[in-house]
Amino acid sequence: MSFPFFSKLRNKKAHLKTIREELDKVRRAIEAQTEHFSPYVRDYMRQICKARGKMIRPGLVLLTAAATGGIRDRHITFAALLEMLHMASLIHDDVLDKADTRRDAPTPNALWGNELAVLLGDSLLAQAMVMGADIGDTRFIRRMAVAVRDLCEGEVEQSTRLWDPDMSRADYYELIRKKTATLFAMAMSGAGYLQELDEELIGQLNRMGTLLGISYQIYDDCLDLTGDDTAAGKTLGTDAEKGKLTLPVFFLMESTSEDVAEQVRRAVEQHEEINYAHLRDTEAFAEAIRRSVDEGLARNAEAREVLWLLPESPAREALAEMTYRLDELLQDCCTD
Repeated sequence: MSFPFFSKLRNKKAHLKTIREELDKVRRAIEAQTEHFSPYVRDYMRQICKARGKMIRPGLVLLTAAATGGIRDRHITFAALLEMLHMASLIHDDVLDKADTRRDAPTPNALWGNELAVLLGDSLLAQAMVMGADIGDTRFIRRMAVAVRDLCEGEVEQSTRLWDPDMSRADYYELIRKKTATLFAMAMSGAGYLQELDEELIGQLNRMGTLLGISYQIYDDCLDLTGDDTAAGKTLGTDAEKGKLTLPVFFLMESTSEDVAEQVRRAVEQHEEINYAHLRDTEAFAEAIRRSVDEGLARNAEAREVLWLLPESPAREALAEMTYRLDELLQDCCTD
């Protein structure tokens, strides 16, 4: 059984006690942003912002700040706007994936239709950028804008490379670096920048966030093929239906089982949905998931090495614990 990433850590109260109050401030800051919208938009935004996510990215902001000198008001603002950027990207993702459930609730597109959902996502993204401007640092705003550009580029590239037999694993890693790891990296490096750390350490925090984001996307890609909608709290299987080439798919196409490899390659070339339900009981499928999990675990281990650069503290231990929880989630995806 698979669980949301941060909820496992949330049950480990000892590891979150240093930022519990600050996470509540982040949630309140997000809810307060709904008052900046017109009455015609406000009720929609209240409903969107009421849905509490796993708060992974705000958690990374706050723990990084706590581990490098302490959490400031600007970190609360940054954590809130980063979560809003993430929420906006999820709204757009759900439109593209035609997903009707997320966090055990109907998605905005399921409630109000695709057109309105896209516009609401755009509005949320714009308000997040306004919050970034309020921080009052032009270099920081530029860093944030570049991150948003990378995020959008990743989504565009993914949408234009569905069923693409010429796509390589290197292309896949660059794509998920943009579409997922960008905000993880921005969370940690942005927190360090606002802490006025030296550029070398900021770069290492950016590297750690990138590795965590890539590992998390590998987990999500495995979950899409092995998980259960009810347990995951969202619509799964959309990657397979749309022809997204994820890491397990690459490993299936490279399988030592020639029949499976040929079946998957042919489906990709002919734009046909792959029957993963049929493949689930094969050794080739189990091997593809195991190899994907191993790659995610390797990136987690590499990310943990960065933590040695930070002084010992409860926040550093919590960051380490997050990586170990993600290890567990990845391993949960392995089939027997």
